[in-house]
Amino acid sequence: MNDRARRRTIICACCGQTAAHRGRGYCVACYTRWVYHGRPATGAPKPGEIAPKPRAKADRVIPAFCTHGHRLNTENLRFTPDGVRYCRACRYVNEKTYNEKQFTYRHNGHDVIPTVDGRRYCRTCNRGEHDIDEMAIERTASGDRPRRVRAAELEAAVIQLRLYGLTYELIAARAKCSLRHAWWICERNGLTKSRKERVS
Repeated sequence: MNDRARRRTIICACCGQTAAHRGRGYCVACYTRWVYHGRPATGAPKPGEIAPKPRAKADRVIPAFCTHGHRLNTENLRFTPDGVRYCRACRYVNEKTYNEKQFTYRHNGHDVIPTVDGRRYCRTCNRGEHDIDEMAIERTASGDRPRRVRAAELEAAVIQLRLYGLTYELIAARAKCSLRHAWWICERNGLTKSRKERVS
């Protein structure tokens, strides 16, 4: 049982309402109002008798730099809808760090290369090497290519057909890709040489 539940019920000497006793014959609301106005000797003021004390408004002093050394000028200083000040440069750095950590976590162990503009690019996820469907490879190699096939699955089917000894024309017709694409996949995997040259 809490403290308020143990209080006895009285008729407040200030407001005249029946409520829990807080002290000096006042209810909780009137006693709080009496303390708020400085415990006047005349007793607790009536509800609405005295206007609430105005709150002191401190002047908002905006520093020239944030905690990380970024200048808080008109381009870098921002405010949230609640009026909280923040640094735009610091938020950008935090978001970039978070995105890099998420990228490293999602693409751990993948084939990641840098792009021209400095970003990181995952070739494993783009080619679909992390989630290869063996049935899609078999269907593509048999000539019944699914509507959606990943680049890694198409490459595996072309390599499988090339190892069977098929020509590029037959590979392109069965895998439903262009002749140049079939040749490029074989060239990339070192299968453009003849079988005798590969064996030797």
